Amino acid sequence: MSPQFSIILPSFNRAAMLRTALKTVLWQTLGDWECLVVDDGSTDETPAVLEEFKGDPRLRLLRNPRNEGMNAARNKALALAGGRLITFLDSDDLWLPSRLERFSARAARSPVAGFLFSNAYVWRFGRIIGTLFDPARCIPEGVVPGHYAIGDVHLPYVTTNVAIRREAFERHGLFRTEMKTLDTELFARLLAAGIAVAAISEPLSVRRLHGGQLTGRTLENFEEALIALGATGALPELIERRRQDVAKDVALYLIKAAEPAQARALIRRELGETRVTSWLFLAACLPAGALRGLRALRQLWLRLRHHPCWAGTQTREVARLIEPLLAAEEQAPKR
Repeated sequence: MSPQFSIILPSFNRAAMLRTALKTVLWQTLGDWECLVVDDGSTDETPAVLEEFKGDPRLRLLRNPRNEGMNAARNKALALAGGRLITFLDSDDLWLPSRLERFSARAARSPVAGFLFSNAYVWRFGRIIGTLFDPARCIPEGVVPGHYAIGDVHLPYVTTNVAIRREAFERHGLFRTEMKTLDTELFARLLAAGIAVAAISEPLSVRRLHGGQLTGRTLENFEEALIALGATGALPELIERRRQDVAKDVALYLIKAAEPAQARALIRRELGETRVTSWLFLAACLPAGALRGLRALRQLWLRLRHHPCWAGTQTREVARLIEPLLAAEEQAPKR
């Protein structure tokens, strides 16, 4: 009998993080799953880490001889997955123990929904700095437009928090392998085809923010977001408005990353010379050193605001749960 969940976990040169992610798969309170781990051509200790877990028959360990990219790795696993629900875990993120159990319950309550996602805690600067979205936020559910998959204005999901019914892939295809940093094109395509959405406001994972993420490749993300917009089925006027929204978001990311010259060039190219008097362009005119100083002040403020001393009971409990895993990860020998 096929498992309820197929977990797809690609990884490239993140041996220590992968070990941590797999530990959080194994502590799930619901055991009806298989996990397809794809070593996407790693050159670090990833094969040795996977050897530690090969005794669990629910883990299926796959390897690409060379790095092919996260979407190609996910497609390789999807071709072998037998679960009724396909769900994803990025190798630098963690699941809380009840993650699959809560998704199972939500899927049972919403049998029509084919695209489910949950909230998450955000881990940065060695602590939890909040959640991906406000649990009280009203999230659109049911059949929604395809462009809702682009950005977090409508659906604040990340792939680690997503589960999709298997038949959606069978009907509408897989990830586009030429896209190397984003996976939203597939999700936009699914929503545009009428796959219904169901949201879980409870944080069920921990999303780690760090310097080595693909999401930090801002300009590549922008180009791939435009490809995803083309899959939404939206009218040209709406696509143009959403393109401008994405351009503004990317320009803001570049400003935060202290790349003002790139931000100014993007604003001029994508939004036009009429925007050179906007607050966004004026912010992009600040010197890179000033932006780095503002970023340092913001980081200090976030550290103070989210100091464990001020954390609520639930946040402290989650931190106590994951901190031993992260400590063990830091102590792992590195080549």
